[in-house]
Amino acid sequence: MQLFHFYHQHRFKKFIHSEFWLFEFSVWLHTFSRSMIAIFIPIFLLQIGYSIGNIMIFYFFLYTFNVPFNFVSRWLICKIGAKKVIILGSCFSIAFFSSLYSLTLDNWILLIAIAFFAAAYDALYWVAHIFLFIKCSKNDDNVSGDVSILSIIKNIAGMIAPALGALIIILFNKNILIVVSVVILVLSIIPLFMIREIPDKPEQKQISFSSFFSNWKFAKDYLSRGFFNIHCTTESVIWPLFIFMFFSSIESVAILPIIVSATGILFTFFAGKVNKIKRNKMIISGSFFIAIIWILRLVIENSTFYYISVFLVGVFSILIYIPLDSNIFEKGEKRDTLSTAMYRNAVAMFFGAFFYGLLSILINIFNISFLLASSGLFFVIIISYLSGFKKYNSVVETESV
Repeated sequence: MQLFHFYHQHRFKKFIHSEFWLFEFSVWLHTFSRSMIAIFIPIFLLQIGYSIGNIMIFYFFLYTFNVPFNFVSRWLICKIGAKKVIILGSCFSIAFFSSLYSLTLDNWILLIAIAFFAAAYDALYWVAHIFLFIKCSKNDDNVSGDVSILSIIKNIAGMIAPALGALIIILFNKNILIVVSVVILVLSIIPLFMIREIPDKPEQKQISFSSFFSNWKFAKDYLSRGFFNIHCTTESVIWPLFIFMFFSSIESVAILPIIVSATGILFTFFAGKVNKIKRNKMIISGSFFIAIIWILRLVIENSTFYYISVFLVGVFSILIYIPLDSNIFEKGEKRDTLSTAMYRNAVAMFFGAFFYGLLSILINIFNISFLLASSGLFFVIIISYLSGFKKYNSVVETESV
């Protein structure tokens, strides 16, 4: 009975009986393909013989290339449509996988090419994907439910795929894993050719950079997303490196996204039901607790705590990205959908480029990155608090008048 109500109340009936499920099925296959291998990429580079400093330089190039590619992605979506840009992005991802298959130690030309392919993939695929998601969401005034459903779909793939990826590495090798990932990635393109009804080009003219960020209530969400991304990239790249060096096993790394995805499936739905008025409090609470966890990771050296912290970070991260992305998507739908998708990704990559640029010149990256992640979250708290304070003052002034 609960599943019956869930099916109808959350528009799953309309979802299943529309072409949008083809798009989401494509996203699920794509996420599954990437999740099989994504968390192991820094580990592969380490096993090939690249130093941690080299790996930081690789990610610095990746994020730096990524920023201008977002503008290319916006231009291409206007010209050929989001579905074709998604397919093009997937082709760059295949080029990335193929290059990674051939990578050897000290082959810096190929390593930079891999960073280029990864950057092109990320900008093309995710800008187009976010654009289509905003266009297809029918709840323009409150998209939290849709954001949570999209997240759950991705988390299901994120929970199964890393375990399968680790199993393939243990039984075979990384090259077999790369081949399997490429096959699934190619399959993810097929549903896109079956979509006919979803509009995939912008209907309005794109707003200039200065106009887009001229209003604080729009700019603050992207600034928060940038600072939050420092935590995200630390959790997805630096933390797995730390865990691998601590435990010296692939299995220890594979379990990280499984814990996070399982947590996401359990708690994301409830986060999507929270009232819009409470979003600021959710962001502040989630940011505070994760910032404390990063500080505790600096002082507590215990394997049990490390995995408990991954679970807690998974829970508290939901309190940040569901309301934050909901704010961005709702405002973007009313102003400029395509630029919203582009700037959301570009700002996150811009902050990531500075993050890895700093780490690439340091020796002990773990302590500094943990502190930077914690500091970034405290900045999110400050921005959210100031935003709530301004809203409160506006209400008081209105009532007094």
